[in-house]
Amino acid sequence: MWNSEKMLLSLEQGDLQRADKYFQRALAKDDQEVLLELATYLQSIGFYPQAQEAYLQLQGDFPEVNLSLAEIAAEDGDLEQAFFYLDQIDKTSPDYLSSLLMMADLYDSEGLTDVAREKLVLASQLSDNPLITFGLAELDYTLGNFQAAIAAYAKLDNRDILTQTGISTYQRIGRSYAHLGKIEAAVEFLEKAVEIEYDDQTVFELACLLSEQEAFQRANVYFKQLETMSPDFLGYEYAYAKSLHGDYQVSQALALVQQGLTKNEFDSQLLLLASQLAYENHEEEQAEAYLLKAKAVAEDLEEVFLPLANLYLEQERYQEVVALPLEEIDSVLTKWTVAKAYQALDEGEKALTIYRDIYLYLTDNPDFLKDYAYLLREWGEDELLSQVLASYLKLVPDDSEMAYLLDD
Repeated sequence: MWNSEKMLLSLEQGDLQRADKYFQRALAKDDQEVLLELATYLQSIGFYPQAQEAYLQLQGDFPEVNLSLAEIAAEDGDLEQAFFYLDQIDKTSPDYLSSLLMMADLYDSEGLTDVAREKLVLASQLSDNPLITFGLAELDYTLGNFQAAIAAYAKLDNRDILTQTGISTYQRIGRSYAHLGKIEAAVEFLEKAVEIEYDDQTVFELACLLSEQEAFQRANVYFKQLETMSPDFLGYEYAYAKSLHGDYQVSQALALVQQGLTKNEFDSQLLLLASQLAYENHEEEQAEAYLLKAKAVAEDLEEVFLPLANLYLEQERYQEVVALPLEEIDSVLTKWTVAKAYQALDEGEKALTIYRDIYLYLTDNPDFLKDYAYLLREWGEDELLSQVLASYLKLVPDDSEMAYLLDD
């Protein structure tokens, strides 16, 4: 019985001390072929130091063990040593292709995707293995070379790759077309992907693409499928509600957002959308309540101030509008709303100050220019009034009232 066999028997019996003794004897006395089998087995069961020691002894007679040594070094996180072993494998070696594939994996894991791609290109010149083509496609996809990725994915059999990797080439092609802005083609391939195998992320992306193209009814079919098949899919309620809103289903959209808020009551985006939908559904008190809750948790208060200011202005709650912290507000639209409230409170001087501050930012907004013109006329600011009216009439040339005011 070879010492290698005695070592394995000792391992089975849990006698590590005796196993190590037989291992040392195997290194010294066993046939090289037997020792290679032992090293391969030890590597397979995670005894890397012993496997490495045996491989190093065999390296001169069996250069192919450099691949195994590289695998062990990579497993230990010593990538420099792994590359050293891989560089020992000659281009004429039957293991050269494997070394290129391993190099590609290591470079990719280090974020050197361009270098990884170079190694895969070399590998593709040696083999037409579909997995190499797939690997190239994946790297091109990662690098943003979407047209090249599409061309590579198109060479592959979707079902075979799906079986071997769990990834749909149709999904990847669809996403690539989406990145290129070719939405119709993206939708076509994403639909193919979900017809073959349901995937919640793909269904969500497909629904969102259709919604963005204002194909709300088609989008809602996929959103409904997602809701039925994957009700715990994170964050789908917001996008689904926006799509329902686009299809004029305000009450249903509001109910969906409220459902989402039961999962996360402090989601500021859901709260803002809930407020908008409640307002459109003539539930103004609820709309305000959602805004105030969003105000307490929102990272960007600008998103809260504008709808809140507009709601207060519409309800003639002018004091609450001007109570908003103007020094914390950057949005010119929110500042304009505050200025309107000051006008309503007959505090025209404060309103005029705000209008002057935001004028240059809203020279292309005819409604703002018209409001500003009336205020300037009231305060006798004729020179600036003429300038504002001239800007307004460039945008709305057929407004006879404003034209008459300019002439006057």
